[in-house]
Amino acid sequence: MRLSLSTSYWPLAWPPPQPARLAVHERTSTLTLPVRPAGRPEDTPADPFGEPEGTPPISTTALTPPEERWEVRRDLIGYKAELDIVKDRGVTRFDEIGLDVGRRARERYTAVADDFTSVSGESTWTMSFRRADWDVRVVTHTRLTCDERDFHVDATLDGYEGGRRVFSRTWNETVPRDLL
Repeated sequence: MRLSLSTSYWPLAWPPPQPARLAVHERTSTLTLPVRPAGRPEDTPADPFGEPEGTPPISTTALTPPEERWEVRRDLIGYKAELDIVKDRGVTRFDEIGLDVGRRARERYTAVADDFTSVSGESTWTMSFRRADWDVRVVTHTRLTCDERDFHVDATLDGYEGGRRVFSRTWNETVPRDLL
């Protein structure tokens, strides 16, 4: 068992606006974990479920292979760190209905050493659906940055039909940090 204390868990949790210091006083600190006794009658269901049921899998064909990548880069002179993530499911054809479905996500997180306002996160998601007579795609791009007082969210959503953009919307929002 391990206990870990941190003021930040970047990029899963956004860093605080100012450096923070944690202190653990060993003599006055305690860690209490719940203990559940084994073999309690109420833990056994009165009427257990039978074997799970399901339908046979749908017939699919992989048209392009998936790609999964997590890369970390660190600039040891400028102290910039980057995490670049690709989550690509490739393109799959649902054979019975002739539908090709694709999904790709790319995320990038950056920060510079102890500059808590240098933190940024970007993600671009692409979803595509295609049949013999139509082809549509939706692309979203979101960028989150901050200063000591506010988060700044810039986002776009673009919809395409047959390669031509038919819808577009942009958001630019500022959200108070409220000590986050």
